[in-house]
Amino acid sequence: MALKNKWILAIIVIVLLIALWSLIPARELYVSDIDDLKVIKFEWKEPMRDKTVDGNSLLIDEKWYPKGMGVHANSELSLKVPKGYSHFIADVGVDDEITPDKPASVQFMVLGDGAVLFETPIVKAGMPPRRIYANVEGVEVLTLKVMDGGDGSNSDHADWGNARFVKR
Repeated sequence: MALKNKWILAIIVIVLLIALWSLIPARELYVSDIDDLKVIKFEWKEPMRDKTVDGNSLLIDEKWYPKGMGVHANSELSLKVPKGYSHFIADVGVDDEITPDKPASVQFMVLGDGAVLFETPIVKAGMPPRRIYANVEGVEVLTLKVMDGGDGSNSDHADWGNARFVKR
């Protein structure tokens, strides 16, 4: 009888732990999952959630990103920084659907309330992803901007791989 009671108690504890776990707020929030993401500017195709602007999987230098935003230069996205999140992180680059022999070149910029928080050098097709890590504490509005690399926007398929807010 005592063994049966221990099993029942163990099951109750597990159920309670699962219930409590579901109440803990997420430590990461992906940009592509935020409903009030605003597209401020795009020149060629509308930005896509979790896909490239051509509707393919997000791939930068053969690395797959299940979450993120696919855009084309010149583009600008804007969103409110969710309460309690302190950093913005993303891996950025030109998507693999554009081969290195194409004239693709882009530059990524993260702005917090209009001030530059992070800016990449010019990134070209075939280059490895660049990591963006920006502190967004105290920031109300985050702007994600992609500009052409100074040679026009032809083939500038840019990815914000796993773009997300995190709690630290």
